[in-house]
Amino acid sequence: MLRRGKSITGARIGPNKTNHKTIKPSKTRKIIRRYHFLNQSKQKLLKLLKLEDTNNLLFDTLRTGNADFQQGCDVKRGDEVIEKQLVKVHQHSAEQSLLYRMLGYVYTELADEKGLSNYQMASRMGQDVKRGGDSSKILIQWMKELMNSHEQDSSHAMNALEIGSLSKDNKISTSGIFNPVVRIDLNNSNDNEGIIRQDFMERPIPRIEEDKFDLISCSLVLNFVPTPVERGQMCHRFQLFLKNDVISSNKRGSYVFIVLPLPCLSNSRYMSESRFHDMMKSLGYENIRYQEAKKVCYALYRRDQRMENIESQTRFMKKKQCRDGSKMNNFNILLSK
Repeated sequence: MLRRGKSITGARIGPNKTNHKTIKPSKTRKIIRRYHFLNQSKQKLLKLLKLEDTNNLLFDTLRTGNADFQQGCDVKRGDEVIEKQLVKVHQHSAEQSLLYRMLGYVYTELADEKGLSNYQMASRMGQDVKRGGDSSKILIQWMKELMNSHEQDSSHAMNALEIGSLSKDNKISTSGIFNPVVRIDLNNSNDNEGIIRQDFMERPIPRIEEDKFDLISCSLVLNFVPTPVERGQMCHRFQLFLKNDVISSNKRGSYVFIVLPLPCLSNSRYMSESRFHDMMKSLGYENIRYQEAKKVCYALYRRDQRMENIESQTRFMKKKQCRDGSKMNNFNILLSK
């Protein structure tokens, strides 16, 4: 009986029998981008139709009681007409019948078990160590540096809001620096106990200072927000969830950690590293750490209300070309009044 040989390291030589499915990086990005787009479209349609779906029961209700919704459920995936309408849904003035058809179309794709499992697999692949791993490990490294240099009061118990969380076992949750960590994501099926299913743009604004956060982590989320204006609204909304600590001699403050695909800043016609930092500065954030990897970039900002400049914000309300090239992308972030 033949035995499969082993290498000098002890690893077996031959086919991998673990049978773990993998997805190529390009397809991973496409799946995640599609899922976020559908969720954003769903929220906009619900708002236009003045509907709520807090318990995820609306799909069954409408499918049996609304003919237009049912018609949308039956439309073939990838329908060009509806896809074009979904892109413009934020400025839609269509009749309710069309909005319900679009909602049925979106809900059906989101409810597809195969599509959901692909999204969950793609999300996990995005955190795989072979593809950059857990992005929050960079954050924890920086926070430890700040504490060691006394730029951050290490005796101050810090809490955090993690937007687009994929696991309760990542570095931000296990480092001991942040406690508690509130984790939200558009989908929480990977970890029902540790992650709240929620859209940050729909999260209720804290009423009291104690309910605000010392840190907001926004890793590979901002780039999935559909439009430049909505991305700007998200950046602006961070302020409402951060503690209003005044930076004094102990450098105590609140922070925003942002991770973006590197091409968003390095290969965009309308956004660059310097322009992004300047935009955040106009909103009242000081860039204290920045690092580029092969495919992503990491930035840590400290909230300093003294830096906020409303006049300066007007520079980022209109599109401005930073550079040009045939293979550049059009990623942009625009602030609004």
